[in-house]
Amino acid sequence: MLRNIIGVFLTCLLTGSFCFILAQPRNQISGKRIVLSLKANWRFSGNDDPTFKDADFDDSGWQKVNLPHTWNDKDTFDDEPGYRRGASWYRRELPLGADLVGKRLYLYFEGANQVAEVYVNTNLVGKHIGGYTAFAYDITDDITLMKPNFISVRVDNSFNADIAPLSGDFNMYGGIYRDVWLIAADDLHFKIDDMAASGLQISTPELDEKAGKVRVRGTVSNTGRKAAEVEVISRILDAKGREVRSTVSKLSVDSKGEKLFDHITSSIPTPHLWSPDDPYLYRVQNIIRQNGKVVDIKTEPLGFRWFRFDANTGFYLNGKHLKLQGTNRHQDYRGLGNAVPDKLHIRDMELMKDAGFNFVRLAHYPQDPSVLEAADRLGLMIWEEIPLVNYVTESRAFTDNAASMLKEMIRQHRNHPSVIMWGYMNEIFLHPPNVPKSVFPATVELAKTLDSIARTEDPTRLTTIAFHGSDVYNTYGLGEIAQVVGWNLYKGWYGGTIEEFGSFMDEQHRKYPDRVHFISEYGANGDQRLHSTSPRRFDSTTEYQRLFHESYLKQINDRPYISGSTIWNQFDFGAEQRGETIPHLNQKGMYTYDRVPKDIHFFYKSSFSKEPVLHIAVNDRRYFSSLPDQQHTIDVYLNIPEAELSLNGVSIGKKTNLGGNKVSWDLKLRNGLNKLVATGRSEGKIIKDTATVNFRSVTVRSNEIAINVGSNADFTDERNVVWLADKAYSAGTWGFLGERSKFVYSQPPDRNILGTVHDPLFQTMQEGLSGYRFDVPDGEYNLELLFAERKVEVGGNRIFDVKANGKMLLEKLDIVSRVGFNRPYTYVAKVTALNGLLIEFTPQVGDPILSGIRLTRSSKR
Repeated sequence: MLRNIIGVFLTCLLTGSFCFILAQPRNQISGKRIVLSLKANWRFSGNDDPTFKDADFDDSGWQKVNLPHTWNDKDTFDDEPGYRRGASWYRRELPLGADLVGKRLYLYFEGANQVAEVYVNTNLVGKHIGGYTAFAYDITDDITLMKPNFISVRVDNSFNADIAPLSGDFNMYGGIYRDVWLIAADDLHFKIDDMAASGLQISTPELDEKAGKVRVRGTVSNTGRKAAEVEVISRILDAKGREVRSTVSKLSVDSKGEKLFDHITSSIPTPHLWSPDDPYLYRVQNIIRQNGKVVDIKTEPLGFRWFRFDANTGFYLNGKHLKLQGTNRHQDYRGLGNAVPDKLHIRDMELMKDAGFNFVRLAHYPQDPSVLEAADRLGLMIWEEIPLVNYVTESRAFTDNAASMLKEMIRQHRNHPSVIMWGYMNEIFLHPPNVPKSVFPATVELAKTLDSIARTEDPTRLTTIAFHGSDVYNTYGLGEIAQVVGWNLYKGWYGGTIEEFGSFMDEQHRKYPDRVHFISEYGANGDQRLHSTSPRRFDSTTEYQRLFHESYLKQINDRPYISGSTIWNQFDFGAEQRGETIPHLNQKGMYTYDRVPKDIHFFYKSSFSKEPVLHIAVNDRRYFSSLPDQQHTIDVYLNIPEAELSLNGVSIGKKTNLGGNKVSWDLKLRNGLNKLVATGRSEGKIIKDTATVNFRSVTVRSNEIAINVGSNADFTDERNVVWLADKAYSAGTWGFLGERSKFVYSQPPDRNILGTVHDPLFQTMQEGLSGYRFDVPDGEYNLELLFAERKVEVGGNRIFDVKANGKMLLEKLDIVSRVGFNRPYTYVAKVTALNGLLIEFTPQVGDPILSGIRLTRSSKR
């Protein structure tokens, strides 16, 4: 162990041995506690070999990485099914400076997914199960000063039936994806290795607007060889660092022992209350003092607030009614996977606060410490949960691991005033069909166990479970266990209609009038490349996403018994198994994966934010295309009384905000650039938003006509080619022919069309069409035909002929034999239009299909 720096140097001089004592700058110092970052200078191997743990193993050929790190940042987005789930290794030297001599040393990991074995100088110091909570190990006795010290960590994200999550609509990225610290403490210190918690528990047992008391409970550890007499002091400091109360107790702590303390302050008059509008933070500074000397200091956040739920009227904070207006957050980020630095975690929380949200559900796992710290500071109330998703395993090990995850989450994060609910199951009956029926009662028993643990560990918060829209939870009594029932509802997306949401919830409230109801998920895809004047379920257009959310929010606000809601999701996030219009991505976010706001973000900001909002909702503001002479509806989101819209410098009128936070104009656009300007006033100040729309009308005389066949949506590709929504043929234009022709849409999750980024073009099709006609002028044209066969029963492979004005282009086309299922097949030919152009589809086996068609003029006759 590290005890005496002078003795070490004497030993070195007398023996001629090498002494490894490397100066290391202090990253964070709190009293006598030293906290050093270990995020840099790691070596990584994607292989697995037990010799990798050896201190003298040569890792010079390994990849150099810094933390946070994951090995799944790329393979979760390629077209190979699945991603690597297995074991990998990390190694690095452990620098020890003179300031660490005589200290007790701990390795502290904020998170590694999902099983981590930690070795120091070949010795196993601990094994942690669970990918989303912190863990800490005392490594003092494994350190030597006579040669370099090495940390080796084996991390395994393999599927394990005894470890949650067993499945989920998100990626289980592997790696040491959060920060790692070396903590050096005196022998006398607040306990560090109790599930990596702070060793302290802060609560406010008596609190109202007039006065409040603070209770501080904790554990003092003595790892030294002698018993010790100490003083423990708890100081309540306001936001300016001024002491407002303090308590002190004297303890006798045995050698190699621990001692609990329990402080309650005297009343603090008129405490400054914590709320979303005023997230005022106190601090609790805890000090261990021996013989008048400070040996450890640990500071925890404190917010004075109280809350309750009412089954009929909703949520109350500090005695005042407050609708919980929230959103969900997954922790990954484009290009990084889940290896996200603190600054981006914090930025996410700031974006949510800026939008006016007051509540965040951390889905579906405990998140980075910086997230909770930001929530405290910003005034974002939190629902945090452990990753029991979809189903459970009937095993003692699964129960024990789930219980450990729950205890770790609560102990590590319970001092954050932002946290108001602990969750422990999500859609837990959404299991695969091969799960035995015995899983239902087993799940209920597990829920009872976990609920009891949560209430015992922290009786100051409420427990919650999130259900999907099925009555099975009520059938088995799961709705009677947790204190708050969350509903993940997608009426109008995965099934039914948008309007069914309200009637479903009304029925639940009628049947269970004493139950607290919360809407924990609702949402619809929004792909900014897809737009429609007639949006529909599953089309992933931004228009349907907006329509969906506008209706849901109104239905939620119209029902006072719904205590609050959280949108699914604030940000697009990785989901490798999804196809959809952008494969491997869940696109229900208010922001894209790289945090670009979608139009729907501004709807919520106009609904929730107290800052003035005025936003012209024209999608990505890059490109707009349609048929000629069409009226275009331009929507503007706003939270100010009135707005005026001008088009190309000419006012087209003012509209009054009648309470829906949206006003609309119908107008015609000219070919080329169109400048839209919306203006309004807020508290005497002019508010303005501008958008430039590049409009191109398409007629049979246009040089290019591209059709997204079988779809109601326009699709803009990366070349800014706009593939227009499909339609039936009408004289003087273009369109499909055939009495048996029908649109065929993929059901979610949509098909991943391999080998293309134009998935939306190939995921829909016309089936059974007899032809496609263009009443274009005579001349030479380039023709593109797009096909992709879906892997369903079609009575054998389709075989059909394709002709252009009677000339055979494709005889006995068999798409599967050419490219297989779910792969694009594009045929390009030069064709001649004479009295228009007719593309004929003649069936041989099954019905012909077509997914896209593009006609480009090459010359005139």
